[in-house]
Amino acid sequence: MEKSVFIIGLCFCLSACGIRAGNRISLDYPIETKLSHQIIKRYLDTLIYNYGFNPPKQLLQFDKLVDITPENTRRIYFRNFPNEMYLIQFNGVLLIADVYNRDIVKDDYVSLREKMPEKDEVRIKKRFKEEVLDRIESMAKNDGIPDSILYLKVKW
Repeated sequence: MEKSVFIIGLCFCLSACGIRAGNRISLDYPIETKLSHQIIKRYLDTLIYNYGFNPPKQLLQFDKLVDITPENTRRIYFRNFPNEMYLIQFNGVLLIADVYNRDIVKDDYVSLREKMPEKDEVRIKKRFKEEVLDRIESMAKNDGIPDSILYLKVKW
């Protein structure tokens, strides 16, 4: 009983002081694109497994509670500088849920927007568009995917 009261009190104090559970917090940068999320998912898997965007084994230990539905999340790793891993989510909205970059936060995901320098946020979004989304669009077009499938349908 005393342990329960202590734990509840500790949780209350940490919450009141603004300390949050880092594994449940994420950056959640929404990514605007005209590409269908199903196409992105399909070709993202191709990039990860066939074109070297798979994370190295030592980074697989960095799990997040937001990464609990593997059908809706992917990890993509960039081997060229700066080395970083993005946690991508497809939960109705395409998100860069989080970023792992040791130069920004050592040995953990960045998680808090206030820890992400604005110049890096811009760079990360640009990198994802240019190195991932533009490449996915090119690959899909080369595979003959028609525009009616490749692009999101506009709702009138």
